[in-house]
Amino acid sequence: MISPRLGMQPDVRHKPKEAFEFAANNGFTHVEILMDHPYYVLKNFSYAEVIELKWSYDLDLLIHAPATSTNFISLSDDMRKASYQEMRKVCYFADKCGAEVVTFHIGWNPGFINNGNFFFDRSLFDRHNEKVLMDELKPFVKSCPVQLALENTIMIEDGLERALNDILESTDMGLTIDVGHYNIQENPFFMENFDRVLNMHLHDNDGKQDQHLALGRGTVDLGKFRLDEYTGFLTIETREESAILESRNYLSKWGDV
Repeated sequence: MISPRLGMQPDVRHKPKEAFEFAANNGFTHVEILMDHPYYVLKNFSYAEVIELKWSYDLDLLIHAPATSTNFISLSDDMRKASYQEMRKVCYFADKCGAEVVTFHIGWNPGFINNGNFFFDRSLFDRHNEKVLMDELKPFVKSCPVQLALENTIMIEDGLERALNDILESTDMGLTIDVGHYNIQENPFFMENFDRVLNMHLHDNDGKQDQHLALGRGTVDLGKFRLDEYTGFLTIETREESAILESRNYLSKWGDV
């Protein structure tokens, strides 16, 4: 049996009405819009339009905040300030249109190419990451009017882990587990805090590249993710119609969903 909280991100070719119509016609209960996409970027998509689509098709809404234009652990004060300005707009939009969850990425620290090799030293960023998350992300989460959920993108350890543990203890911030990302790089922080997971992104890959394949076409083992006890949102993130439906059908045969 498929979870009543199964939804999808739109096919990359879907305009908003097409996305909501496709979701409703194929038994999904929510749509998660990716705000990096030109159809769904804030300047092109009004909350009034979203509300009308939600009501017309009786679907819940989730939001994936822009990841290409935000970096909350940047070394640049100006970049982080701009990232929070963008997120405030996203949270305002999400609040206006009644979004259930806003998933976001934390950002990244740079690595360096040196004489043909890749160099990344976590210790260079350790104290910086902890400080900016405690000073900036923690109060932002506390003041945000909507439910935020951090996705597993970069490894959470050292200063990142210290700060995020504090934020989880002192705010209502949730987590989003992307099973495809986890298949490439296991990120224990997310499974250790499984009780805070509000959303799962579902897609497959070969364990090496982030391919966003239909479930069952790669090496992702859904058995790792405690689906028998999970009650949050499940969001297919293949972004192509046939792969969305293939993944839905795969899940219908998965006994623990």
